Amino acid sequence: MFFAATILLAPFRLQLDVWTRPFYPVYHDYTDFLLFVSDFTLFFMLVFWLCSLIVEPRRVGAGNPVVFILLTGLTLAAWVSVLGSVDAIITRYQAVRFVFLLLYYLYIVNEITLTRWVLAPVALQAMAQVPVAAGQSFSQSSLGLQFLGERVLDPAVRGASIVPVAGERILRAYGFADHPNILGGCLAFSMILLFAVILYGRHRNQIFAGICFLLAFPPLVLTFSRSAWLSLFAGIGFLVMFEAVNRRWESLTRAFLLGLTCVSIVSPLLPIYLSVIEKRFNSGNVAEDGPMIERAYLMNSGNTLFVEHSAIGVGLGASPLAMKLRFEDFPVNYQPPHYVPLTAALETGVVGGIFYLVLFLLPILDFIFRWRAYVQDPAGMGVIALLLVLSVVNLFDYYTWSYAPGRLWQWLAWGLYSTASRRA
Repeated sequence: MFFAATILLAPFRLQLDVWTRPFYPVYHDYTDFLLFVSDFTLFFMLVFWLCSLIVEPRRVGAGNPVVFILLTGLTLAAWVSVLGSVDAIITRYQAVRFVFLLLYYLYIVNEITLTRWVLAPVALQAMAQVPVAAGQSFSQSSLGLQFLGERVLDPAVRGASIVPVAGERILRAYGFADHPNILGGCLAFSMILLFAVILYGRHRNQIFAGICFLLAFPPLVLTFSRSAWLSLFAGIGFLVMFEAVNRRWESLTRAFLLGLTCVSIVSPLLPIYLSVIEKRFNSGNVAEDGPMIERAYLMNSGNTLFVEHSAIGVGLGASPLAMKLRFEDFPVNYQPPHYVPLTAALETGVVGGIFYLVLFLLPILDFIFRWRAYVQDPAGMGVIALLLVLSVVNLFDYYTWSYAPGRLWQWLAWGLYSTASRRA
């Protein structure tokens, strides 16, 4: 139950600021000691798992040995990065969190044997965000739910994530998350698993997953998160392509009807938000796209720092402060590069970067060489699609590496993949 609660509460920003460490103008979440509500549920999940192992002793397996070795190596690289960290205190804190994530992985590969223990809390996670995200978008303000972690939102105030269109500042949907991109990503991760149920599940489960998918689709649109849109489209395209290869016309028909229903549901929003959507796509003009220019600048700065600290990195979780210390004139907010393979190497050094890169590529290569085995395993196909969605996000944003919600999803996917790969 605490595992389910951890999944359900993963996107929630509700947090306890244990130690405030201001380094203006670096965003305080990068330097403060924070405990999220999902941290508490994860801790109690591990405590009760330890108790169950004491009461009923049994062997604790490592799952796929390659995945376990790579995750262990990544965790050790995080601890080694303390030696060269520009903020050793925050790096130690983040390294401790990586240890808990490794235990989280071990719990998944040993105890999560039924897909419903993942799918039920995943569906609930999405449904908990739907009404709040929709209400924020239509009211263009927060809903007064700060006691549940909602941010105070006002599009007129600097700091709120908005899309400027024709002199207006259109507020993006946050839900209970810290940023619309995080909400969009969590919705996309949930929806790809729900889509897998629609393709492969039993009839009753297909209906339930279809309803949840349709309810989550408008809030996903209202986050205006391009990485979330692109990643979900890639994951759905992947599953549909292999259904077509295997000539499973019934499931393809369901996917087609689902797509038509999604379009009909969001069609009333198009006249209202068409200009916003066009602004997000920017008619393909990347040279005038502010967020893309910012990402390019951060990647160039991150490359410079990586070259200078390639051995053991600038310290896990310390890249924003490292940016501040290294570059005096910085035209954008201090933050990690929006490209996780680079951020992982920048913070944990070249060895940690290699561990992460192999973890990033392993499921893709594994599927290429063993796709015939995976297409016979619905759960395995769902997991590969989830990893594909995460991988696309990792090419455009860093929250799966730096933020608690993204980390929980990333390590969940690696744990599920570890089980699926052994089964394949």
